[in-house]
Amino acid sequence: MDKFVYDLDVLKALVDIEISRIGRYEKDEQFAIVFIYSPKLEETQNGQLDVATILKDKLRASDVLTSVEKDFSFIFLSETNRKGAEEFLKRIKSALPEGTVTGVVTFPENGKTSFELFQKLLEIMKENMLPPFEEQ
Repeated sequence: MDKFVYDLDVLKALVDIEISRIGRYEKDEQFAIVFIYSPKLEETQNGQLDVATILKDKLRASDVLTSVEKDFSFIFLSETNRKGAEEFLKRIKSALPEGTVTGVVTFPENGKTSFELFQKLLEIMKENMLPPFEEQ
C-alpha cells in the first residue's frame, strides 16, 4: 500500500487522538470524516484503479486517506467543518465516476466520541444502501 494511504485502525486511532487533543487544550475545533464509495471505477479512467490512487494528490498534507477497499475510502479532514468538507467533495467529484456516493460526519456536530462518529457514518451508509465496512 502507498505510504500516504493508511488502514482503518490508523483512522480510528487518529480520531481518538484528535478528540483527546481538542478536549485537553479546550480548543473550539472541528474535523470531518468523509467516505467515498465509487463502485463504477474502471481501469480505463486515466489508468487508475482505485479511489485512493485518484484522491491522494488532491489532499492537504494534514488530511489522512484510509483505503478500506479499492472502491471505498475514508478521508480525515483536520480543522474542517461541514461546509469545508462539502466543498472538498464538490472539488473531487469531477475526478470520480458517475454514481459515486459520499457522506460526511463532523466533530462535534455528529458525535463527541469516535464511537458516535463511526455510528453516524454507518447510519449514513445505510441510508445510501451501502454495505457497511467490517469491524476489524
